[in-house]
Amino acid sequence: MNVSDLPELLRLMRATVSFHAALSSEHDQTFSLDEAELLRRGFGKRPEFGAYVADAGPKSLAGMAVHYEIEFVHTSQPLLMLKWLYVDPEYRGQRVGHNLMREVALHARATGRECFYWFVMNENMMAQSFYRGLGGTEDPKWQRWIMPAEALNQLVEDPR
Repeated sequence: MNVSDLPELLRLMRATVSFHAALSSEHDQTFSLDEAELLRRGFGKRPEFGAYVADAGPKSLAGMAVHYEIEFVHTSQPLLMLKWLYVDPEYRGQRVGHNLMREVALHARATGRECFYWFVMNENMMAQSFYRGLGGTEDPKWQRWIMPAEALNQLVEDPR
C-alpha cells in the first residue's frame, strides 16, 4: 500500500461496506473514513492498519486485503487480524482474492505468526466457501459477541 493508493483503497472500503449492507439489513452502513483519516491511521511511525492491494492499472485497484493487529493479548504476540478482503466483481474468479490472502499469509510468516484471524458475515456463503477452499476454518474456541446500543445504554444507566 502506498499513499497514491488511498483514493482507490477508500473506494474499495466503501464498496465493502455496501456489499455487506446488501447481504444483511442489520449491517451498519455508516462509513465515515476519508483519505485524510486513512493517511493519518495507515502511515507514520505507528500505523494502525496495513493493506495489500491488487493493481488493476494506472490509479486503479482490483482488490484489497486490509489488516491490523490486536496488540495486547496474553501470548505477548499481537494477533494479526484481516479486517477486509474485497475484490471488485469484475476481477472475481481471477485469483485476485487468493493472491491477496497469500500476501497476508506471507506477512504473518514474516512477522513470526503461526496464523491470522478474520470475521465472516453469516450470510456471506460465497466468502465462507472461498476461505474453506484456502484451508481456513471457523474458530472452534471462540464466538464473536456484541453489546448492542440498547443493552449498552441500559448497562450504563443501571446504578447497581
